[in-house]
Amino acid sequence: MRFVADFIGALREAGLPVSPAESLDALNAIKLLGLENRKTTKTVLALTLVKRQTDQVIYEQLFDLYFTGVEKVKQTDSDKLLPEEQKTTSEAGLGENEQESGADEYAASSALGQSLNQKQDMSLAIAQAAVAEKLSSIVLFTQKNHFAYKIMQRLGDEALSAEIRADASSPAQKDLQRELIKSRARLLEQVKDYVEQQYMIFARHKGLKFREEHLQQAKLSQLEHIDYTLMQRLVQRAARKLATQHSRRRLTRKRGLLDVRKTIAANAAFDGALFHTRWKATRVDRPKIVAICDVSGSVSRVARFLLLFLYSLQDVIPKVRSFVFASEMVEVTQLLEQENIELALEEIMQRWGGLSTDYGEALAGFQEQALASIDKKTTVILLGDARNNQGDGRTDIWQKVFRQSKRVLWLNPEQRNSWDSGDSIMSQYSPWCSSVEPCRNLKDIEGIFSRLLKYS
Repeated sequence: MRFVADFIGALREAGLPVSPAESLDALNAIKLLGLENRKTTKTVLALTLVKRQTDQVIYEQLFDLYFTGVEKVKQTDSDKLLPEEQKTTSEAGLGENEQESGADEYAASSALGQSLNQKQDMSLAIAQAAVAEKLSSIVLFTQKNHFAYKIMQRLGDEALSAEIRADASSPAQKDLQRELIKSRARLLEQVKDYVEQQYMIFARHKGLKFREEHLQQAKLSQLEHIDYTLMQRLVQRAARKLATQHSRRRLTRKRGLLDVRKTIAANAAFDGALFHTRWKATRVDRPKIVAICDVSGSVSRVARFLLLFLYSLQDVIPKVRSFVFASEMVEVTQLLEQENIELALEEIMQRWGGLSTDYGEALAGFQEQALASIDKKTTVILLGDARNNQGDGRTDIWQKVFRQSKRVLWLNPEQRNSWDSGDSIMSQYSPWCSSVEPCRNLKDIEGIFSRLLKYS
């Protein structure tokens, strides 16, 4: 049943939700019906493993890839093979058609060479060798040659290669070596095709998953443009996850605070006996956010994904004002709300991104445009590296922002040991922040907004 179990694993890697119970149902069905009839197998596995119509296309693609060679294998159950029973080509390929090597003075001496001389079908031997080498664990395309080599070795290629390289003692032996070279080349091509097929089944989705995990922890400032499309999907997926968790306005009951007025009213019909108690409750409101993003230099890449994440949380953070700056402070709220978010971000980076930084001038512009609207319900989030090119940082304005707001978060895309190095003036702003946190990758952004929504 290894074939079916590995196929179920491939479906899961491709994103199909297959439960353990469904897996057992599929295995039990195959035990009863076998794998002889491909059409029946395909229908039965589809009925037990596929729940959504949208998954049917993926299922059919993987089934056709995976079961192409199953008919030749004839229900070989690799799970039942003990290590000492796993066969090389000599055991799998040689059968009742085996010829005595002594009948021909120049017959192949290696087991693999004998099988190739007899032109036996190597599909079964290749499949068994692949199982023994755990080919289903393949992840990267660079592993294909490695697995092809390991399978060839398990088939007996070392002895065959030695036979081919041996000094020929006669023309007949030389002819045999030439035939073995051609046969070995055909076998190697067959092995590579099999590895490629298995790679398409097992590694295609593993590779994407591996890349996604890498991007979630990669420095946003180091991302290449080629990664933007996938990264945007990851950001929106993470934002939807948070939005689902915090979509309802939470009602926090403080059991220690009795609401006397409501309790008396609820028990008026019981002559004052307190059959029903009523407790005071506080409703947690959705936060009011002002986002300020430095879009100069490499910080612009982090700003792009921070704004994307923020505007993907519209269900739980509907009140957002957004500003970007290098030296001039510009409000981009309407641009982000009225246009497609990806197109709006691209326009922002083209118009204002990559310029030299002047925090003093930018904060002066923020004071004129938005300081009066900040109140004790406002959370201010600033993304920036605090590198001000030796200019005046106008920390007096930032102090006003801190005193007027509910909370001030400063997100720095650099690691902590780089703060206050060179032209960084992070220590001048830190006293006027509720929290100063590094923000270098998607995991950081997700954690920051998760805490923001949890404790708002």
